[in-house]
This record gives sequence, C-alpha cells and structure tokens, in this order.
Amino acid sequence: MASPASSSRRQQQSTPLSSSALRARNALVLEHLPLADALASATARRLFPLVEREDLLQVAREALVRSAPRCRAGEPAAPYLRSCISGALQHHLRDRVRLVRVPKPVHEAGDCPLGHSSLDASFAGEPCLLDQLASPEQEAAGPADDLALALEQLVDQLPAAQATALRLTVLEGLSLRAAASQLEISAMSVQRAQKKAIAALRQQLSGGG
Repeated sequence: MASPASSSRRQQQSTPLSSSALRARNALVLEHLPLADALASATARRLFPLVEREDLLQVAREALVRSAPRCRAGEPAAPYLRSCISGALQHHLRDRVRLVRVPKPVHEAGDCPLGHSSLDASFAGEPCLLDQLASPEQEAAGPADDLALALEQLVDQLPAAQATALRLTVLEGLSLRAAASQLEISAMSVQRAQKKAIAALRQQLSGGG
C-alpha cells in the first residue's frame, strides 16, 4: 500500500506546472546543468569502463529536471539538487549496471559463476549485501572527513558555474582545457570562474564572507 507521502509526491509530479513555475524550473535547470554533468562525468571516470558517460549524463539531467521544481524558495538550490542527482546516479548503478562484466558468450551459455542478483536480495536466510555495508552514520569521521565536508558545504554556497569549475579543476584535477571541453565553454571562462571561486572561498575562510 502506498504511503500518503509517496502518493503526495506522485500527485505533485503529475500536476502540470504553471507558466511561472515552468520558467523558474527551466532557469534552475540551466543554472545547475554543469553541476549535473560534473557529477555524472565524475562517476563515469571512477567506474570506467563499466559504465557509459552518456547514460549517466542522461540520468543526472533527468534527475535535475525532476528535482528542480521541489527546490524551496529562499534556500540554496545546489545542495538539494546535488543530493537528488547523486541519489539518482546511485540508484542507476545499483539497478542497471553490472559492476563485473562477463564475456557475452559465457553469459549467454549460462556458465557464469557470478550471478547478477540485486544487492538488496537475500539468499538462504543471509542478510543482503546492502545490509552488510556500514552506513555513513556508523563510520567514524576523522579530521580529513570533517575538512572535506566543510569544504563541500562552502563550495555548494558558490554560484553553480564557479562551484563546477572549482570541482573539475581543483577537486577532480582536470586541466582548464579538459574542463572547458566537458562544459562546452572556453578555457578562459573556466579559469575566470575558478579564480572567482577561489577568491570567494578565501574570503569565507578568512572570516570576511
């Protein structure tokens, strides 16, 4: 039986947006499209060659379009949209991607010793694999984790273009040219956004923000 919350969400999703809400959604989507593409590309690079970048781009962009209307007015949209997009990518990897690739003839012959069961399936009364993984709340966060979390929170407060340029060039180590190619803008635009982001972070960390 569906919960009232899930029924309410489905009703909201099926209700056509007004013209003003549609314009606001489109503006949010265009502003945060670089963020969605950056998250998808980072996931694709981490799991290459097991996943296709184009597939993850589509998943991330669809999640952005679906989530944008649910952003609350007066609150930063980037943290919420980042969470929704990351969740959609994780669901896609869990449900649609085999992280161990098997040769097609072996798979078709049924001789593969590795099953393709879902991670949330249990066998012979044993807990499923997902239940055996430690949740983030159970893991002790060290100083490095705290620092990374604080940095992510500061980056999320930046304008989307600056935050994306900083993530690609500093946090992910891409060159200006590679980041520009991924974002389909000039390297000079990436550099300007990166410099503005670094200056804003420096001001925040020095207590002047």
